[in-house]
Amino acid sequence: MTRRTALAVAACSVAAYLLLGTFGSADMWWLGDLKVYRQGGLDVLAGHGELYTIRPRRLPFTYTPWAGLTFTPLAWLPWGAVRVLGVLGNLALLGTAVWLAWGILGLRGDARVRASALSAAALLWTEPVQENLRFGQINLLLLVLVLTDVARPRGARFAGVGVGLAAGLKLTPAIFIPYLLLTGRVREGLTALGVFVGTFAAAFAVLPRECARYWGGLFLDDTRIGLAQFPGNQSVNGAVTRQFGAQSPPGWLWPLLAVLVAAVGMTLAVAAARRGAALAGMGFCALTALLVSPISWTHHWVWALPLVIVLVDRVRRMRSWPAWGALAAVFAVAAAYPMQRARVSGVLPSGIVWTVPFGDGAELDLHGWQLVVGNAYVLVGLAALLVGACSLLANERAIHLFDRFGAGRRA
Repeated sequence: MTRRTALAVAACSVAAYLLLGTFGSADMWWLGDLKVYRQGGLDVLAGHGELYTIRPRRLPFTYTPWAGLTFTPLAWLPWGAVRVLGVLGNLALLGTAVWLAWGILGLRGDARVRASALSAAALLWTEPVQENLRFGQINLLLLVLVLTDVARPRGARFAGVGVGLAAGLKLTPAIFIPYLLLTGRVREGLTALGVFVGTFAAAFAVLPRECARYWGGLFLDDTRIGLAQFPGNQSVNGAVTRQFGAQSPPGWLWPLLAVLVAAVGMTLAVAAARRGAALAGMGFCALTALLVSPISWTHHWVWALPLVIVLVDRVRRMRSWPAWGALAAVFAVAAAYPMQRARVSGVLPSGIVWTVPFGDGAELDLHGWQLVVGNAYVLVGLAALLVGACSLLANERAIHLFDRFGAGRRA
């Protein structure tokens, strides 16, 4: 496929999405989270100290005080301009993310343009991307900040700043600070830590009351984010909650599973990075955060984009049936299908996790295939860790055998 054809495919994909958003369901661009961000910026400018009590659209502000400061420019713009910025900005960020990812994998020139255009065209029609666009979320921005750091050469100037800024806005990307340190990128890790601490200090200087409340314990209150049982929460905690239904799971179960998943996931992430597979390492680190977090909404799962690009690259290079099968399974789970969802108007591009009963406690009474579909992201994520772990063990065994064979020949 030529470069011009690939760009035309991407343009058609974006055009179809914009037409659907313009003439389709009003909830395509609900942008409730973006309204919360803007209201947070308005409160910071007003100085009322109500950053964590405001509830536009009944949604609380759940980000750091530094995020409230960062969102103040949104308060200076009329809502119409913010609305356009939210939609077009996220579309541009999606293109930037796949461009950076293919660059990390080593593609250059026309090959990178073609791969980026086609990847963005396909990924636009996945549930995580659609939900980010629908809510006006900032996950794609955070992903680009971290990818920018990963794309920089080891020891490059400003490397680590992106991770620190991302962690300052939302705590989930903070997992990349120990990841950088564990992979030997100590300078970048310390830079990220310094920037993160700097965001705290800057916010405390301007918003001391909000900082005291947030860091005094509010950031640990996951009940402000939503119900763990909701099918949109695709984390191990959410899966365990739905599995046990109306009966509360043992209090020790989720922490134990989270520790096990974190150990496997971070081991894979560090091993991949130390073998030169930077994008795979970042992807496993992000996947670990998604699985162990108490709440990981489907829009958070854009963090799995690096692993999807790694899988696409494997299909492109090897063209093996297992790789094709894995890619097909991932897109079957993540694809956004046209459906009528509860609590939204009209037909929306939505993922299969929304086909199970939910609302008014219905998600606590799932059974059989409903549990498989309702936990689809978690199951695919755990399968990715299992495959990665088996591959790592096989590689270690092969290296060990090679060393023994080489030692025997030298003897």
